[in-house]
Amino acid sequence: MNIFEALEWAQWKTLSLELKTQVMNQVLMYFVSPLKKVSDVTYQQFELDGVKCDTFECSIDGERFVLVPGNKAAILGWESGIQGIARNYWDQKPEQKTEAFDRIVKNYGLKTAEDWDIFVNESASPLRKRAIAPMLVQKRAQPVGTTYIGDLDIITGEFEGRSEDFAPIKHSFFDHFKQPQTFEESLYAEVPLEISEENQFYAFLSEKNEKYAIYTHENCHFHRLKEKMDEQLFDLLTEDQWEYAVSGATRKLFRWGNDIAEDDTYYGKQTAKKIRQANMFGLHFADDLSYWEVTNSMYLKSEKAEKVGHPLFDHLPLASYYRSRKILAEDEIMNLWDFRFRHAIIIQNN
Repeated sequence: MNIFEALEWAQWKTLSLELKTQVMNQVLMYFVSPLKKVSDVTYQQFELDGVKCDTFECSIDGERFVLVPGNKAAILGWESGIQGIARNYWDQKPEQKTEAFDRIVKNYGLKTAEDWDIFVNESASPLRKRAIAPMLVQKRAQPVGTTYIGDLDIITGEFEGRSEDFAPIKHSFFDHFKQPQTFEESLYAEVPLEISEENQFYAFLSEKNEKYAIYTHENCHFHRLKEKMDEQLFDLLTEDQWEYAVSGATRKLFRWGNDIAEDDTYYGKQTAKKIRQANMFGLHFADDLSYWEVTNSMYLKSEKAEKVGHPLFDHLPLASYYRSRKILAEDEIMNLWDFRFRHAIIIQNN
């Protein structure tokens, strides 16, 4: 069996850890540029809503990536409307109305199951079968225009990475931290999860809350983003690849299942937890309506929008096959806060 056959998900599941390790080593040797630093390769087991995948994580130039097995006959897209979604999730009024919600109601009605079927189907990409190559995919999307330069330890204040790139933004970065003036303030002081300044930097606090990942930032449009990806020897996921990476080609509207009520009940809290956890490939995707994710196409995934307090309407942009109604113009500047992307390395026989 060659490396491409081994990386087909149906075959990958049957391999021993020893064989999987050999395949991963070949992937890193032959498909990752020797100019890149690969480190911290670990074997991981992921599961979401009953779908499991045992695979590898690694760091490439400081960013975490996951090996996603391929699928020669992945069914993507959606045409099943609200199938599987409980009536109480769609047959109710929103807590508040917005201009966007009023516009949708005017166009679709949204009173009957048939109305919602049409709306959901037209909010998704069309049903189709695609061959998806295996790939190394960045675990978390990052803001468009950002370039990773290193990590800063919040305990010691020491920076590890490209110091020449951190030096010009160092003072601006530390200006975001205020020392507590009283003992009481020190007890409740919290460091921000994200810090950013347009055309300067972006910083994200790690899951262990010990280090900030530091990025430089420059405003850019779609063509500049693609140029940067080529310069950095990475790929930008196509819409097909993105949908497969989020869904595993499972025939569910949402990657975590059909429960979408996030409330104070036990089941509501469990749903909220699943929405925020990594998926069956160990990848993290949007869990709220705070940004669009860019693919190598005119179509945007996820959504930047206001919630209206309606379970299905507010969660639909998190659906695996959702396609935003916003069309990205080629010369549109994508700002730091509203647009994200992720690096990938597609493993295919050219």
